[in-house]
Amino acid sequence: MVNLLQESGSLLYGNFTLASGKTSPYYFDSKLLTLDPEGAKVVGEYFFNKLADTGVAAVGGMALGAIPIVNAVALISHLRGHNLPGFYVRKEPKTHGTQNLIEGKFPDDDPNAPVAILDDVVTGGGSIMQAIKAVEDCRNPIREVMCILDRNEGGRDLLLKHGYELKSMFSVEDGKIKFND
Repeated sequence: MVNLLQESGSLLYGNFTLASGKTSPYYFDSKLLTLDPEGAKVVGEYFFNKLADTGVAAVGGMALGAIPIVNAVALISHLRGHNLPGFYVRKEPKTHGTQNLIEGKFPDDDPNAPVAILDDVVTGGGSIMQAIKAVEDCRNPIREVMCILDRNEGGRDLLLKHGYELKSMFSVEDGKIKFND
């Protein structure tokens, strides 16, 4: 499965500076995977299969990284007859129109409806925690927290500290990327 990352061009090797300021010998550009038809199908099916029996009412995450993942999961859910709508959290509420912080099909009419929070990459956990905080403010329970790639650089520990277990499609272990079945 790691070959899909390389074939899509989303896994690059070299010397990269990450958003956190840290350097890394590899870079994962999730959009090259999730905006590719085959990649979107594989990612959407993986997440949908992991979420199908959890009882979540919607899937969402932080803009911009989670949007293609959420769309892929929503589409796969529809194709499988289990409509699982999607939403995304803005970095800040828009200043016009509805001025929403959360956009899309968020189950805010039912504060007991559990949701799943998705992300592309978790490094330190700041971005995914921002999405979690926005959903917690709406009082909807978060049943699942998942990402495509867990870099194992503190994000998992931060989430655990807040009571959330991170599940990932891929993770970095001993400097190598492995698929988590």
